[in-house]
Amino acid sequence: MRNFPCLLLVFQVALPGSLSALAEGQVSPRASQKNSPSLSNASRKTDMPTFETLKAMANAAREADEVPEAIRLYTELVGIRPNWTEGWWYLGTLYYEKDQYTDGARAFQRFVTLEPKNGQGWAMLGLCKYQTKDYVTSLEHLGKGRELGLAGNEELARVVRYHQAVLLTLGRQFEAAQALLNGFAVEHRESDSVLDALGMAVLRISDPLEKLNSLQQEMIRQFGKAAFLAGERKASESRKLYDELEEHYRNRPNVAYAYGVSLLAEKEPERAMTYFKEELKRNPNHVASMLQIALQTMSSGKFEEALPYAKKASTVDPENFAAYYALGRIYLGLNDVPSAITMLVRASKVAPDVPGVYFVLASAYTRAKKPAEAARARAEFARLEALDKERRGEATAEDTKSDALEKSGPR
Repeated sequence: MRNFPCLLLVFQVALPGSLSALAEGQVSPRASQKNSPSLSNASRKTDMPTFETLKAMANAAREADEVPEAIRLYTELVGIRPNWTEGWWYLGTLYYEKDQYTDGARAFQRFVTLEPKNGQGWAMLGLCKYQTKDYVTSLEHLGKGRELGLAGNEELARVVRYHQAVLLTLGRQFEAAQALLNGFAVEHRESDSVLDALGMAVLRISDPLEKLNSLQQEMIRQFGKAAFLAGERKASESRKLYDELEEHYRNRPNVAYAYGVSLLAEKEPERAMTYFKEELKRNPNHVASMLQIALQTMSSGKFEEALPYAKKASTVDPENFAAYYALGRIYLGLNDVPSAITMLVRASKVAPDVPGVYFVLASAYTRAKKPAEAARARAEFARLEALDKERRGEATAEDTKSDALEKSGPR
């Protein structure tokens, strides 16, 4: 993840029902067995009677929930045959069940070394890394797992998606986190933990949940519920709750902003602008509000009016690619093509994996009569867009899609 800050704390939350087991490291051995990945033929060769005897004993111990004995036997088996992928998988899941996440990570690391295209292995490695608080690595592995595909394992896919969202919130990538969590609303899978995670993203809170007081936690849960209702397409119920929450929690950090975003979703940009400006009165350095105002003003063709908001956003948060992206688009609207190119190139340096930046950059180079640079920008846009589509290929049923502008929104 780009510019992911040092993360020293994480709130530990568990998914309810069948999801909670995997989220908390309590996945049942039988569930792991049923969802074990496809294994190479080489790993199934059975040419050693001693190995076969131990394997039968290990399988029996695992099926009888004799986890310590199963771990001992599988450890011996992978010692005899280090490239036996099935053994590393079972060893990893057993360690995960026993909350021995460091050992589990080692087992899954060995598994993905042998099966580098197995998305389930990368996902489980990412979950282990999450539990050991190696958050940056965890996010990378969880993303890789989803990109490679989880072989139809919907339960694992949901757990991975949830943890990705938690990590994105910790990294202050609130829009990306909310997009992932909206998938639970689309699927009508409501839970306290999902509502809490969604509320944290909506209110742009990256502190650990357990460090907040009970009133803050209640507010987070309620805003999560309002956003969940919106994701379920229950617009009237969502609006009613948002109205009540805005009135009750008025002047609290990010409340006006969250309310404004909800109005944007209902295609009420003029009312939304009122609340973004209200948030700026409370906090003159609220970057997300500045960028929302800049983008909405720019979309009305008022480029001069949008410019100071985007400029200030880039000054307050010089690592925010969306500020440079907005400036680039504004300068294009003002026919200041050289400045537009400068800002868009800077945006591409800060966030090199956002397709929309290159799309606008290609347009800027074309207007500057630089065909070679425009062609390179178009090629990069096409490459990144293809990667995005590939990722969405697995996630389409799970996640709410975002268009290019939403991907380039404030973080």
